[in-house]
Amino acid sequence: MVMSWCHCQSWAADVVKHRPFSDAQQLSDYCEMRWQLATPAEVEAALAAHPLIGDVELLRAKFAPGDEQASTAMSEQGQVLQASGATLDELARLNVAYKQRHGFIFVICAKHLSAEVMLAAIRDRIGNSTDDELTCAAAEQRKIFLLRIESAFEGQTP
Repeated sequence: MVMSWCHCQSWAADVVKHRPFSDAQQLSDYCEMRWQLATPAEVEAALAAHPLIGDVELLRAKFAPGDEQASTAMSEQGQVLQASGATLDELARLNVAYKQRHGFIFVICAKHLSAEVMLAAIRDRIGNSTDDELTCAAAEQRKIFLLRIESAFEGQTP
């Protein structure tokens, strides 16, 4: 389950090693603290597991129907399916350019964001330095795993 929150094996192993947590807040706090210590390689490992935003075919191919990751990805990026073809084409084009420039994919906490908002974000961020983008992507990954933890433990003790 922990790997479904953040696909960084060493981060997930540390979280599991520090169980049990008294509640979801303590779990979230530990996950955030550990993420602050993440190395660039750990951040890049987590980013590598994300589908490209706007690449609907890759999203479908990477995450088979019925798979927990597919359900999570679609709940986080499903609104992209409502975007125009032109918006999807531009997202795909900029995703390729972003990866060529920075060496990792563009990541944004997409929950509740329209494709147009995500397109504006990639346009704003693509020109940043790679170091700045790695920091920004790590912050977005943090938002993503906190939402996933919250969703996983609504009304429960972890």
